[in-house]
Amino acid sequence: MCFIDHSPKELTMKKQIYLLVLIAANLLFAKSLVAQSGIPEISVVAGVTGCTIFGDSDSWKGAIGTQGGAIVNIIDLNDKMSILAELNISLQGARWEEDWGEGLTKGRTSLIYANIPIIFRYMVESGLFGEAGIQPGILLSAKDKYDDVSYDYKEYISKFDLGVFVGAGYFFPNNFGVNIRVIPGLLNVNSGDYDNWTDHNLVVALRVMYTINKK
Repeated sequence: MCFIDHSPKELTMKKQIYLLVLIAANLLFAKSLVAQSGIPEISVVAGVTGCTIFGDSDSWKGAIGTQGGAIVNIIDLNDKMSILAELNISLQGARWEEDWGEGLTKGRTSLIYANIPIIFRYMVESGLFGEAGIQPGILLSAKDKYDDVSYDYKEYISKFDLGVFVGAGYFFPNNFGVNIRVIPGLLNVNSGDYDNWTDHNLVVALRVMYTINKK
């Protein structure tokens, strides 16, 4: 296992319980609104991300990731504003560089999350929209790779993440759309044996969308 300076701080049980309650409340809210609104508008989404980790450690470098999932239109508040829920699988993390006294060692920490964004979207004009919201995330996998060897790193990464995001996009008349989001994490990604580093996820996502059941 790679023990490097940018490692680990464990989330308290209080924060874990808070995040579980938050995710459960969001899902129950979404389910209730879907039941009221009938068959929802659904968009499938996929894209590439620029991702990194920032904070106390200066070892982290930018990396490329991917993201894919689906968005459900929960409710239209009026002809311009709507609330949506999303589930996406996101490859995040960062590259890193460390000098352990034998020259520079380079590696990549790859984190895979199941994210559950809750989206407030405002249609500025025909096709053009802005959006913002919160994004709870559950860690599915964490790998640390260097010297062509991959190590299980899940023990050293917090099981939950919480981000906020802002974004903008455009829907074309053929039901396709494009979307960009900036998603900084609010919680420390580190967990485990070390408690003196605080680092956060940062993702910029460029996505394409295709809408089914478009209203």
